[in-house]
Amino acid sequence: MGEDKHMPQEWGSACPRPSQPKPPLSNTSLSSPTYRDGLDIAERLTKSDPGNAGWQRDLSVSFEKIGDMQVAQGDLTAALASYRDSLAIFERLAKSDPGNAGWQRDLSVSHMRIADVARKSGDATTARAEFAAAREISARLAALSPDNADWKADLAYIDEQLAGLGK
Repeated sequence: MGEDKHMPQEWGSACPRPSQPKPPLSNTSLSSPTYRDGLDIAERLTKSDPGNAGWQRDLSVSFEKIGDMQVAQGDLTAALASYRDSLAIFERLAKSDPGNAGWQRDLSVSHMRIADVARKSGDATTARAEFAAAREISARLAALSPDNADWKADLAYIDEQLAGLGK
């Protein structure tokens, strides 16, 4: 992973490429205190200090984790809603600091998650649009840092998915 002064230290593990395998979900119950409590805490912190970008990001990641659980349960409609909640936060963060490569990548990955769920749901039109949005961001990042293997891998993954969806 290339060095970037704007990239949070934890971003590499918190925001893997969709092509990377996810850890197995041994307990896919959303009643699991870990996920619900995490979301509740992130929401309370965000409400107490709406300008805290770190807490905003934590809240967005919590929505992503809930979405991952919902995908594992086969509830793609709920997962899509969770991923869209995450996307809305990442859009605000990325817009607030366009030079923050970490937030830009978070936004790209958020688009990829929505695209993956749309594809699994049979909505090729939405999948193509979301992958195209992710591709635009990833291409910009890859152009800024041509030696960054992660960003090149993101771009290759997106191109592969778009090719599979056809035009």
